[in-house]
Amino acid sequence: MLLRRCVPFAAALMLMLPTREARAQSDADKAAARSLATQGAEAFTSGRFDETIDLLTRAEALVHAPTHLLLIARAQTRLGRLVAAKETYLKIVREELPPTAPLAFRKAQQEAREELAAVDPRIASLRIALEGAGDRKISVMLDGQPVPDALLGVHRPIDPGTHGITVVPPGLSPIEQSITLGDGEKKELTIPIPEAPAMAPPLAGPGNGQGPGGGGPSGGPPSGPPSAGGERTANVAMLSGGIAASALGLGGAVLGAVFLAKGGGTQQDANDLSATHGCESPNGVGQSCTPLIQGRIRKLDTDAASQKTTGAIGLIAGGALLVGGTTLIVLELSSRSAPSRTAWIAPYVAPTGLGVRGAF
Repeated sequence: MLLRRCVPFAAALMLMLPTREARAQSDADKAAARSLATQGAEAFTSGRFDETIDLLTRAEALVHAPTHLLLIARAQTRLGRLVAAKETYLKIVREELPPTAPLAFRKAQQEAREELAAVDPRIASLRIALEGAGDRKISVMLDGQPVPDALLGVHRPIDPGTHGITVVPPGLSPIEQSITLGDGEKKELTIPIPEAPAMAPPLAGPGNGQGPGGGGPSGGPPSGPPSAGGERTANVAMLSGGIAASALGLGGAVLGAVFLAKGGGTQQDANDLSATHGCESPNGVGQSCTPLIQGRIRKLDTDAASQKTTGAIGLIAGGALLVGGTTLIVLELSSRSAPSRTAWIAPYVAPTGLGVRGAF
């Protein structure tokens, strides 16, 4: 039955195009539209309604014909997209056909009018209302699509079936609900919106203009000590810096010690090689102290000196960082129990050595 109604209906489409709009199309466009319409009719007969809509929409883009729109509307109806189907039917019914329009076009318009009368009563209606929203800007989604503010609080046409509603109030977690409507059913969904969490007032105290040291009478800069929050931040920064400096210093000191030990070993290798080949004899050169051996000894002496220098630098710098980091840690920890003090301590590095100095 469907095949008898759809395939001849679509196949006759491009055979009867004497209208002015149709004549403006090229032969290639008309041939392509005819092929797409035939494929769409076959897809409709096989129950592939999404494919039907796609193929007939493409055909309509090439050549307009009420027969294209009629098959699209029928596929939308089979998929339960009644709102979209009604709009497609209305396009067909409201089109003014010229007196020379093909009989297939007039028949499509008549059938669209009959089928629209059957689809329209099946469309459901839903009213979404937000309770307690006030002036807040609240986002509402229906089946993943934004709902315009103009459609909130009023009935709107909707396809029968189950729908998901998501409400996102500012500062609150999303509210999700679902609702199921039958054919032609009319429902209202009221969603209560909780109050937004109250903002905590700023704490009175130094540095915020609400207590001692909060500022001058004209709102000038604070005249008292820094706020407790700023002091805690400074303490955390001091402790973190002390730990980081101590770790780097320890690593540098260990690396320096390793290079010093390696330099000593390299120097011992040079001494052993010199003694073995008699390069330390009174006349300056032993019997087996060849120029090649002498070059190896000089190379070892140079490597040993470089390693000792690197080790000394690493040891001094690492020691300074270690002392400085430890000092910062001690100062921060001691400040927790003795916030008011005049004592101070700081590390120093000088050409003659490194150490710590301070006042108590």
